[in-house]
Amino acid sequence: MQLDKLRIGVTDCLCIGVLLFFSMQGAIPGIAPNQATEMTNTAATPLMKITGIGSQIIVNGLIIGLVLQHWRRLYRLRFALQWSAALAFLALASTLWSQEPATTARRSVPFAIATLFALFFAARYSVRKQLSILCTALMLAALASAVLALFVPSVGLEASTGHFGNWQGIFTQKNACGRAMVFAIAAGLARGRLNTVRSVCLILFGTVLVMSGSRGAWIIAGAVVCLHAMMWLLDRCAPEGRVIALCCLIVMALAAAFAVWAHFPILAAMVGRDATLTGRTAIWQQVWVSILKHPLLGYGFSAFWQGMKGESYNVILALRFVLFHAHNGFLEIWLELGAVGLLFFGLGYVRAWRKLLPLLVMREQKECAWMLYVLVLALFYDLDENTLLTFNGLFWVLYVAALVNIEILAVENRMQQKAKCLPVFLKPEIACLR
Repeated sequence: MQLDKLRIGVTDCLCIGVLLFFSMQGAIPGIAPNQATEMTNTAATPLMKITGIGSQIIVNGLIIGLVLQHWRRLYRLRFALQWSAALAFLALASTLWSQEPATTARRSVPFAIATLFALFFAARYSVRKQLSILCTALMLAALASAVLALFVPSVGLEASTGHFGNWQGIFTQKNACGRAMVFAIAAGLARGRLNTVRSVCLILFGTVLVMSGSRGAWIIAGAVVCLHAMMWLLDRCAPEGRVIALCCLIVMALAAAFAVWAHFPILAAMVGRDATLTGRTAIWQQVWVSILKHPLLGYGFSAFWQGMKGESYNVILALRFVLFHAHNGFLEIWLELGAVGLLFFGLGYVRAWRKLLPLLVMREQKECAWMLYVLVLALFYDLDENTLLTFNGLFWVLYVAALVNIEILAVENRMQQKAKCLPVFLKPEIACLR
């Protein structure tokens, strides 16, 4: 291996820092959502707020600098954003009708900037390099979380009722920690053949995941491991066999989904949950009442949950406890950006699957595994959490980057297929789009 392949450049380090910032998902006081400081039972001091706002400005400035430095390449690949760009623009535009315009304006701008970073990240690096950078960032997050949990328990352990002692580390709470480790495990598996370093990283990710106590994350991590095994088997099939195998996998997935739906109370009890998913069904009912009041455009990006004021007061009054999101990503999109926003997301998600399935048949699985995992995780996690519309969240960055990767690979694949139909002396050299 050449030495230049082992070097970590300045841009790589900046990307690691930005991904670390996003992985914390608002755990920095001053820019954090309300629940970030509630989990530690402490209030943000003026110094914390200055530090938080300062870090937000620095990260946004770094992203803008990277985008401007590579604007020509990003402009050529603007087609790859598709509906993600429409969703980000809608978030910005929602300031016009938001019930909290100042909050929407303040949070939609970083959300749009994060979308640009996702485009840059996917355009600048190959999928393999993206995974290397992401694993490095999440390895640092896992190590920092372990250190905080073991040596600074007042910060590293969750303080909320019923979950005391679970690791939250540098994250807002245990579920956020578990979710980050699930992505870390998925990224580690998607990198390909295991070696000593990757195995150690996976052990670290798994340890932090277990100590987080997030049972939902445990189940989803198990699903990722099963999906990885299926991808390993699929990679050993001929292209014709892959079509049959994919059809069988889709049928099995639909059958499994139906079985879960039919026997949900029993399965929920097996993992320590009740049939209401710890009150989530009641939350969804009340959220639906609010959605029907502004069904088309919603209440504005990041503007619905305002505690004891605005429309969220009616939800809190009906449920008799305070909450900060709908515990369902799709309902959250509808709340904030209306049916239009949900339509934009749905179109982008369906388009990604439509382009990814042919790639799974025609290309090596190591090129497509990561995007498959992200699409599956987007579905799983948004069933009972809000992960996509977090203005400083890692999930949105990885999701958009995966969509961009799919678009780029689809174009590369189409160019290769066209080249095969030409005579040898007319075949053009197919350059990598990145």
